[in-house]
Amino acid sequence: MSAAGRDWRPLFPSIAAADAESQLLLDRAQVVSLGAGEVVFHAGSACRNYVLLLEGTVRVQLIGEGGREALLYRVQPGQSCILTTCCVLSNEDYPAEGCTEAPVSALAISKPAFDRALECAPAFRRFVFDNLGGRVAEVIVRMEELAFRPVERRLIGYLLAKTSGGEPLNATHQEIAAELGTAREVVSRHLKRLEVAGLVRLGRATVEVSDRSGLERMRELCL
Repeated sequence: MSAAGRDWRPLFPSIAAADAESQLLLDRAQVVSLGAGEVVFHAGSACRNYVLLLEGTVRVQLIGEGGREALLYRVQPGQSCILTTCCVLSNEDYPAEGCTEAPVSALAISKPAFDRALECAPAFRRFVFDNLGGRVAEVIVRMEELAFRPVERRLIGYLLAKTSGGEPLNATHQEIAAELGTAREVVSRHLKRLEVAGLVRLGRATVEVSDRSGLERMRELCL
């Protein structure tokens, strides 16, 4: 399916307003669609296309020994996956896994077309490296958080962010562990401590914050 008729321009305004070569590249790109929960790429697979996301969300994660998951980042509409960019530039295989969290629609640009565009499509070239640079910075922040911030502090920050509107968090302990890059048992242990302290209420695949100010104070104590 051609990208003609698919309005990519609002999501990529820097390309839409620039040179004809960059616009033509996206107009001629193939539209690919995937359902929720599908694997986009897995560790060790070859990278054959540069992909720009139009709809949905892609979760990129590392799978460790024993199947433990650690979230690296998410790709949102208007973005490209930084691992895909690195792999298509270097001809290396993927070192991690990507899967869809919601139905996805994306523009796929073959590696030969991508290589040619880096030479003759200035706006596209700028987008590729601007997106790569900005997203790499995000991943570095994420890695610093996983490496140096205590799990309890990360857990409390996650709970506060996800319940900012007063709604309970609907997630299993395994899902929370994957977000935080730790083990399910560790999350369960810390959540139980918070429940005993009267800060949260635990339900079946739900966590409700019962004392938000107390939880915020505890976060400041978790150095």
